[in-house]
Amino acid sequence: KEAAATEKRQQFQKLIREELVRYYFQPIISGKTGETIAYEALMRVSLPMITNPGQVMELAREEGCLHEIERITMFKSAESYLCLEREGLISGKEKLFVNSVASQHMTEAESKEYARRFTSLQSRLVVEITEEEGMDSSALEIKRNTLGLQGNFALDDYGSGYSNEKNLLELSPGYIIDLSPAYIKVDISIIRDIDKSQDKQQIVSNIVSYAHERNMQIIAEGMETAAELETVLALGVDLLQGYFLARPAAVPSKISDEALAVIQAFEAKQTASS
Repeated sequence: KEAAATEKRQQFQKLIREELVRYYFQPIISGKTGETIAYEALMRVSLPMITNPGQVMELAREEGCLHEIERITMFKSAESYLCLEREGLISGKEKLFVNSVASQHMTEAESKEYARRFTSLQSRLVVEITEEEGMDSSALEIKRNTLGLQGNFALDDYGSGYSNEKNLLELSPGYIIDLSPAYIKVDISIIRDIDKSQDKQQIVSNIVSYAHERNMQIIAEGMETAAELETVLALGVDLLQGYFLARPAAVPSKISDEALAVIQAFEAKQTASS
């Protein structure tokens, strides 16, 4: 057992040294038009003893390498995204959502290098934050300033226990100036079977109302059925993400015909009734 743990740590250090991660992209879809407005970059890893991002983060915490993961994530996801853009596989107008460690930020030198290499991407970058590593307002402010983000944050996994009302308040105007999130991503645990749960529907209705009054957009993530999609559209969710719409891929796919039909039918019904 000890030998296996040592081998796993060695593989992790190799991952860090050689940046042995790649990124898949999952579309984030407009609930009004069915168009892709953004892609979320999702880490993929395939080492013998490290096969998923959860293991990477666990080892990063144990090995004191959270900063290295932050740096690799920011640089590698941007590289992959711009490669798709250069090859004409995406339009290049979409935003890029990147998962970030809330307690970490790039150094001044790393930030300057990032700005130099990815100038065209900075205005389209959205940094996703969860509470998992501890909400750090100073780190968040440094992220915003050094990346030229102009406040483009997303509060991720809302309702999962990591991101909750306390964090939403801490990131809202009047608490940390200019750090209010532009997007709130409702966790898959709430979206799953939402069509069958009045309680889940009430939660989403409340957060939609709160967010829209503050010019924030709501993203429902993790949808797997037409019924879930129809329900969140009726609740006023702005943006959509999940396997029912499009799965993550190295070269991102378009929205499924079935999901697009649901969105178009809902919009047609809304137009007819207005």
